[in-house]
Formats: sequence, structure tokens, C-alpha cells
Amino acid sequence: MRAFLAIPVQPPALAAFQALRERLVTEVAAVRWTPAESPHITLHFFGAISASDGGRALGVLRPAVAVLPPMTLRLCGLGVFPSMARPRVLWCGVDGEEDALKECARACSAALHVAGFPVERRPYRAHCTLGRPRKLWPANAREPWARLVDEEPTTPAFTAAHAVLYESVPGPAGIRHVPREILPLDTVTAAAVRGPRS
Repeated sequence: MRAFLAIPVQPPALAAFQALRERLVTEVAAVRWTPAESPHITLHFFGAISASDGGRALGVLRPAVAVLPPMTLRLCGLGVFPSMARPRVLWCGVDGEEDALKECARACSAALHVAGFPVERRPYRAHCTLGRPRKLWPANAREPWARLVDEEPTTPAFTAAHAVLYESVPGPAGIRHVPREILPLDTVTAAAVRGPRS
């Protein structure tokens, strides 16, 4: 399977994001948009892995995120990777408790590295992928995108309390991101607060 680990966008940010995405789809042409139902902030991209490797990854990721606190995030601003001269990815930025998000990504990467998984060496740049432009992205598509960038759209804040292992599943209507496993944050603290069971 093709898999990745991510923080899902939650209410109340979710409705605002979907409204923004609908506007983008209407106004900006020649883009292959990501699925509307599963916006997320990627923590780690696995690519193609076996079911056994997926299980092994979950085994090291669960304790890694269990000690991390939930965080408050919001989506804000639009941008491209790597540049407008060669746009390959359109994205929505992230702010709020960015240091906590970076620590979450770092902890996941460190746990996976120790377990023998390849990890990204470049600095982590939090974002929510919107879509990928066609190779020859026409000016009549770039112009409305640039106008929307200038508007600096922002969603309400949301609480990120868990990560999700997603599988990318191809289908007639395009790629679907199917949640395969939820990994709660802060389960260690929650267990300590509850105390031992009688």
C-alpha cells in the first residue's frame, strides 16, 4: 500500500477549508486537486510499504505520539512548492502551535529512523496540500491563484488531538485517502490523570 502519516484538519477549520477549496476549484484551472473529504497536514510520507512494514511503523509511532500534547493549529495563507516559476504543489500554510507540530513530526521521524525506515532529511515545512498544477500551467490559471494568495485566507483554529495513518487508494474518480489507523496524542498523560483502574 501507499501510505502516509498526517494530522487531519478538524472542525471548525474543516468547513472553512472546504469552502476555500470549492472556490479554488471554481476559479483556478488546470490543477489536479486533492480529495475534498480528507484535508491533512502530513507528518511523514512512506510511499509504497508492505502490510507488515505498516504494522511495524505503527508499533513505533504509537508510543512516539502518546507522550505529545494536543496542539492548536489553523490553516492560513497560500503558496507553492518550489516556486511560481516551477509550481509543482499548491498548498495552504499552517500556524498556531507550530513548535509543537514540528516536535510531533521530529518525534515521528526519529522513531521511524531508529526502526530502519527512510526519513526526510530536509527541514520540516508544515502545509496542507491543495493540488498539483499541470506541467504547463497557463497564465489564465495563475492569475486567479495569485489573487487568492493576496487575500491570505485563514481558517478558524482547531485542536489536533491525534494523527492518522492513511492509505492512498486509486479509483475511477481519482485518489482517495483512506484512514487506516488513528494514533491519539497525549494518552500517557490521560492515563496518569485517570489513575489505575480498580
